[in-house]
Amino acid sequence: MTAHGLFEVAAAAGVPSGLAWIYPLITDGLALVAYAATARLDGGARRYAWTVVVLAAGLSGLAQASYLAGGVDSVAPASLRFGVGAWPAVAAAVVAHLLYLLVEPAVQAAPAVQPDVVQPSPAEHPAPAARRRPSDAPAGERARTAAERHAHEYGELPTVTRLMDLADVSRGTAGEALKALRNRATALHLVAPDEITRTQP
Repeated sequence: MTAHGLFEVAAAAGVPSGLAWIYPLITDGLALVAYAATARLDGGARRYAWTVVVLAAGLSGLAQASYLAGGVDSVAPASLRFGVGAWPAVAAAVVAHLLYLLVEPAVQAAPAVQPDVVQPSPAEHPAPAARRRPSDAPAGERARTAAERHAHEYGELPTVTRLMDLADVSRGTAGEALKALRNRATALHLVAPDEITRTQP
C-alpha cells in the first residue's frame, strides 16, 4: 500500500520513472530485513534492528501520507530531493551493518583453528631411562641370573629391592629367587679338607 506513495515521492524529487520503483523496494525491503534480523539478534544488536524497522516503516508511511495529503507536487522542495537522493546509500549502509551483525555471532561461535603443535624430536627431549630387562627370559630366571651375577661381582647376594631393580621383577619374584639361591648355597656347602680326613676310617 505504501509503494505507490514512495514511487510518486521519488518521481517528484526528480528520480527517473525507470528507477523510482526501486525506492519502495529499498524502504519496505529494509524494514522487512531488519524485522527478520530481530529474531536472530540479541541485546544492543536487536535494539538496533528494531530502530531500523521503525525508521524504514516510518519513512514509508510518511511518504505515503505526504503524497495522499497533497504535500508533494511536481516540484519537490530541495530538502526532499536531498533526502531522496541520499536514501539509497544510507539504506545500503544500514543493510550492510545488519548483515554484519547477523554473521558476527556465527564467526565468534566457530572454533578457532589451533596451530600445529610441533612435537619435540627424541634427540631434543630424551625419554627418561626405562628399566631394561637383561633378557626376554621368564621373570624367575632373570631374577636368579641377576642375583648370581651380583654375588659373583660383590661376593654376596643383593637385597630384594636391589634385585627388583636389576632384573625388573616384582618383589615376590625377587624374594623367591633369593630364597632358592640361599637354600642351594646351604645344600652345596663345601666341607673343609680336615673334616674329610677326620671322617675317613
